[in-house]
Amino acid sequence: MASLGRPLRFTRRMRCYIFGFCINVFLVCNILVHQTWTKWNSALVEKPDSWSRTAGKGSAQKTQGDNEYRVLVSRFRKLMENAVESSNFSSSENDESLELISNAQNGTLRFKNRSSEQLFNCQDIENITDKHYIGSGWTKAVYSGIISSKKVAMKTVDIGGQDVTNCVKWGQTLAECYYRAAQKIVKEIVLLQELEHRNLVKVLGYCIPEEQYNGDDVTLVSLITELGDTIDLIKLLPMSWEERLRISYDLTSLIHFFAHSPHGPVVMNDFRHQQFVLVNGMLKLTDVDDTGIGDPHCSTQADCNLHFSPSEFHAKIPCQNGHCVGLNEKKNIFNAGRHFIIFRLPYGAPPSLHPILYDVVSGFTNLTMSADRLLEQMQKAVHLYKTGHYLNRTQPVKTDYKEYLESDLPGKYDYRCRASISGTSCTFTVFDQKEAEDICESDPECFGFVMTQETTWTGRKIVHLKNNMSIPVRNAGTNLYMRPS
Repeated sequence: MASLGRPLRFTRRMRCYIFGFCINVFLVCNILVHQTWTKWNSALVEKPDSWSRTAGKGSAQKTQGDNEYRVLVSRFRKLMENAVESSNFSSSENDESLELISNAQNGTLRFKNRSSEQLFNCQDIENITDKHYIGSGWTKAVYSGIISSKKVAMKTVDIGGQDVTNCVKWGQTLAECYYRAAQKIVKEIVLLQELEHRNLVKVLGYCIPEEQYNGDDVTLVSLITELGDTIDLIKLLPMSWEERLRISYDLTSLIHFFAHSPHGPVVMNDFRHQQFVLVNGMLKLTDVDDTGIGDPHCSTQADCNLHFSPSEFHAKIPCQNGHCVGLNEKKNIFNAGRHFIIFRLPYGAPPSLHPILYDVVSGFTNLTMSADRLLEQMQKAVHLYKTGHYLNRTQPVKTDYKEYLESDLPGKYDYRCRASISGTSCTFTVFDQKEAEDICESDPECFGFVMTQETTWTGRKIVHLKNNMSIPVRNAGTNLYMRPS
């Protein structure tokens, strides 16, 4: 029995030895892997051309080295000295900072200030006042401020952002990391002026300092644009249907412009509410550093298959002459549909416009319409709404309402009602007096309304419904209408 026990104890000891050996091997392997990763990561930092980032869906592109960036800076300084003089920007095939402004034929771009207004320069930007932080993303920080009595937005590199922070962790100096991040702002300066459109935020000035970045504000690369209100879901939900119609129309116009850009089809790779602002009610794209120009290259049809998650929607784009023809356009249309159009355009619309609007929604969600066709349908809907044709009137307009010219009931008899564009009163926009009367007739609480001279973007007038009447006061800008008893 003793002889049988010894091998059993020896086997257990051997198991411990084997287990310990495995642990040691595992630790050694981890050390080797860590060293290999460190060397590989260092190589990426030492070789700027090996840096890459994802743009769009699975595509990786190289960034410029610091030397190339400094050449670009010198060219921009020359532009700032004489904004109306043009200058050429050549770019290599994989030049991410400039590829989206490259001419499709010869790889060059003629850049000039298209605006008759003088752009703000570095000295102007140094004197910005009333500066307030608005927000930041991966690379940039945005501030509001005042320059020469004009409210503006200022974009700069976010030193505490992920882009710069990660770069410094990988071993680069702060100045080198700043230059890399600043390339995106330089890219936006060029793109926003070259791709000029009413639904792209307007460039008011920029600064690329002669000195290398050292932490001082005077060495900041800055872009100055018109100031707009940020957009998020919370702000979109309470908007009136007319405001949502305008946003949908503006977005469709921008997509149409991108589909027919003189430099090639433009794609918005980072399509989010945060990329847009409202400037006096008009939708404008403010971030263009993640856009791409030119439909992707392809060798087979499979290279052009589009897949949108999480909707699991698939689309097959034709591969023609080595390009996925129409892919950028389709991608913009689908993303615009799911982020803006689907849940905002149809609801609250006049019933007579539903057939057109539901066709538009289907065109966005199922990619059954081109950008040309979508814009045509949106223009038709806007025209019907502006002209009042959506009312489908077949008989002469008659009224029994008593009219009090230049009269008002300020601060009296306001009440809340459904579908009002105001949270404190029963307020609507109308095509004419008859439409205001129809709205009042449909509301048992309405005794009459005040029609103002204020108009919306469609030219419709603003009216305030009242739930009682009394002696009015004189007001040159309004007329009072009393509902017949």
